[in-house]
Amino acid sequence: MNGISSRLGGLTALLFPILIAIGATMAFDQPDNDAPDQEWIDYVNDDGKLVRAIVGGYLIIIAALLFLVFLVIMYQRLRAANADATWSMVALVAGVAYSVCVMVGVIGVIVIAGGQKLGSATPATADISRWLPQLGFGVILLSGGMAAALMLAVMNTLILRTGILPAWIGYFGYLAAIGMVAAAIFIPMLVFFLYMLVVGIVLLVKGDGAPAMAAA
Repeated sequence: MNGISSRLGGLTALLFPILIAIGATMAFDQPDNDAPDQEWIDYVNDDGKLVRAIVGGYLIIIAALLFLVFLVIMYQRLRAANADATWSMVALVAGVAYSVCVMVGVIGVIVIAGGQKLGSATPATADISRWLPQLGFGVILLSGGMAAALMLAVMNTLILRTGILPAWIGYFGYLAAIGMVAAAIFIPMLVFFLYMLVVGIVLLVKGDGAPAMAAA
């Protein structure tokens, strides 16, 4: 795999968690689920917050698309190192499933904002505003988290077998996989984003794509 592709993989891996962080700060800036009805009514009538939510949603979707580019590059890298074709495809498909969950889920979170600002929907009631985004969070954190955990477990096993990245990244990836299994409580998911940052840096620095020493 040439250095340009490797560096593109590194760049997309770096941008993914950065855009996710910025987008989530904007899109998920909503009242707490147990907040009084009036707070939710005020939220759905606040044009500034609704526009911020939409912009944040766009950033998260862009991040998910960049993640797909990273996946394809990692798949090519694994296949070039003669990684098992079936398991390489499993990692790719699981990663695609995660990306789709993120895109579908964030639409659920911002659908009220989008319906009101980009469409002709009337302001939602407090109950709908409170509970509809929870569906989106469920898709991202539960379905997406499990898909990402599978991807990480398989991909990092292949990394350790082929030596395309340092062995410590493979072991760090197992930790990130455990974090994504528990992603429904959100905080463990931060390990995954840190993993992506680290992988991005390594791919940018190690741009020639030469295999590292495989783990025994």
